[in-house]
Parts: sequence; C-alpha cells; structure tokens
Amino acid sequence: MNKPRDYGDLARVDRTHVSLYTDPEVFHDEMERIFYRSWVYVAHDSEIPNPGDYKTTFIGLVPVIVSRDLAGKVHVLVNRCTHRGSTVCPTEKGNANSFVCPYHGWEFAPDGRLVTVGLPKGYNEGEIDIPKLGLREAAKIDSYRGIIFASLLEVPDITLEQKLSGIRPVIDLYMDLSPVGEVVVGQSGVYKHPYHGNWKIQTEGSVEGYHAIFTHQTALDVMARKMGAFLRGFQNSGLKGRDVGYGNNVLEVYKLTDEQVHQRWPKHYIDMLKEAHGEQRAMDALRNRFNLVIFPNFAILEYQFRVIRPIAPDFTEVRIYHTTLKGAPPDINLKRVREHEFFYGPASFGGPDDYAAFDRIQEGFKAQMVPWVHLNRGYLSEQTDAQGQRIGDLTQETQQRAPYYEYRRLMARAEG
Repeated sequence: MNKPRDYGDLARVDRTHVSLYTDPEVFHDEMERIFYRSWVYVAHDSEIPNPGDYKTTFIGLVPVIVSRDLAGKVHVLVNRCTHRGSTVCPTEKGNANSFVCPYHGWEFAPDGRLVTVGLPKGYNEGEIDIPKLGLREAAKIDSYRGIIFASLLEVPDITLEQKLSGIRPVIDLYMDLSPVGEVVVGQSGVYKHPYHGNWKIQTEGSVEGYHAIFTHQTALDVMARKMGAFLRGFQNSGLKGRDVGYGNNVLEVYKLTDEQVHQRWPKHYIDMLKEAHGEQRAMDALRNRFNLVIFPNFAILEYQFRVIRPIAPDFTEVRIYHTTLKGAPPDINLKRVREHEFFYGPASFGGPDDYAAFDRIQEGFKAQMVPWVHLNRGYLSEQTDAQGQRIGDLTQETQQRAPYYEYRRLMARAEG
C-alpha cells in the first residue's frame, strides 16, 4: 500500500510543492476531500428566481442541477439518471416542470423525485422502488445574500455562517452598491475561459496584487490616461491583502477619497445609495474596491462573480458572470458592463493576459526538478489583528497563502 501523502509538508506555509498542481492522485484527493465534502459555491438566487427555474453547473467533476421547485425551495441535484447514468438536463439554464432522461424516458420533478419511468409495464412487481430512485441531492445547502453554497456528500464540520464569518462584511459592501442590496448575476453576460493549468493557479491569481504592473502593462497605460490619480503610488498605497479565515481572503484594490467618489460616480446614484443605506454606509460601499476569494471555487471582483471549475490536474475552466445592481439607474449598470468588457472580455486588456500566464505557469511546472512554488513574499512582516486575521501589503502574498491553511486542514481528513 502506498504511504499516505503528507499534505502539511507538500503545502507548507511559505511554499507549495509542484506535485500539488500536476499529480492526478493529488487532484483526486482534492475532489474527494475539498470539493465533495465542504462548502462549494453553486449559484446565485437571481439565476433561478422563479419556480421551475434551473441552472446546471459542476461541483468538482460532478454535474449538478441547481433548481427551484414549484414551492420555491432550492435544490442541488446530481445531474445523473439513477437508472443507467445519463445526465437528465443538457442545457445550462431554463425553466422546466420536470427533467426527462433522453435514454429511457425516466422523468424527475424539480425537487429530484422520480415521477415516472419509460414503459413502466416492462418492470415486474418488486423490481423497482420509485420513491428510492430520485436524483441524489446535496447533503447540505445554504446561502448568504443570495449566494448559494452546497456540500455534496456530507454535512461540513463548520456551518456556512462560520465559513463566511470573516468575509461577510466585504460581501455586504459589494451588495450595498445596489440601492436594494441585491445583485443580478449573469443576465448581462457570461465569459468562459479555459486554460491549460491547475485550478489553484486561478484561486491564487484572483487576488494577485503583485503581477499587475508587469502582466497588464498595456491596460494600466490606458487606465492611467483616464484614471491617473487613482493609480499613482501603487507600491506605497497602504492597501492590504487579508487572510480572513477558512481559506477566504481579500485584496484591497483601491480606496477612494470622498472627492474621488464624486469624480467616479454621478450624483444621482450617490444620493440614491445614501437614501437607501445612510451616508456612511453608502460612502463605504462606493469608496472601496476589492477582490475576494471564498475557498475553493468562488471569487468576487468588481463587476463579476468568478467560478473556478477544475476539470483535470492541468486543465481548468473559469466562468465569469457579470453582475448588475438591482434597482440601480440604467447608466450605472451600463458603466459596469463597459468597464468589465474593457478588462475581462475575450479581446480585452486584462483577462487574456492572465490566462496566457496561467498556461505558461503549468508549462513551467513540467520542470519537476525545480520542486517548489514560493509564496513567502511578506511572510516575515505579516501581522495578525485582534480578530486573528493575517494582514500583509497589497503586493505581498498573504492572500495567496490564505487558502492553504484551509487546504491543509481539509486534505488531512481521511476519505469518507
């Protein structure tokens, strides 16, 4: 029998071993211990607002359906017919009264119940137990501010409230850019970016404060002409990266002064938020921009929900769902679309740069005689605040180290 891997040694505090990004057996362990047995992002309420609405997605490698039943309850169902294994829903989103397997006509309700089977007279008495053959449902489902998470195989050892305890205030600021405190996800566009690299490269890259002036030089040159005052003093900005617990992290991207808030946003929108949330809360939401990661597969950036889908040790798909602000003026949401297109679109200045870099990282990992990936920038000067959150400078790697504390904890658990 092979000796179990010591993931505490392979994922050290200041470095990670290259095998974590390349080894198929490590990838298998990650699916079993992290993606199938902890809280994983699956959808947002606004994607399935009505009874019968559904969205198909993945938890790790497992295809799932996130559906709202006719009573309005949300379900996360394994997208696999319990008869012979075909997926029962082939489309990414829609509205349906049932899901019908295309192979033998087994029909399932939006809550997963098996309603009927094709040609039922072919079964003899005692050969089929319809109540026990519904679609497999995730063991646990919960949500916060419309963001839906699920645990596929078992109830996690922490509640979702605990999981999000350090990141909730930042999520709240993001939602409060809407006068009604809600975003709408994906209706204004979805980008799909595959890359030939490990999923953790994107987890680390979603909160990168070090690479921008090198990787995105063209984009920053353009932005400087329009937003020069916001970009000066990048290395001495005082902005921070934070490890907020349970693998989650935040990168502060900019903090605007009151004067800059009024330069960036029109008065009618600022006044609308002040009336809705109060002056202090509105200004806090408007002046702060950040990137955040909720480990393992979800990130929120300025205008997007970013979902990381692992496919193989060296292949990943990233889905970027543009977000609009419910109740906000049309000109504000149009501004969000245009600025998002500038940096993250398929022909943009930012996103393609990143995925080209990710491909090159995975190519470099083939040199396994160079065994370590270093994440020690700022490690010796990292601070811990009164809440136990680790804090480093914007351009250091506190936020990249953050996921690996939870990674080590989850990977130390034996498979169920």
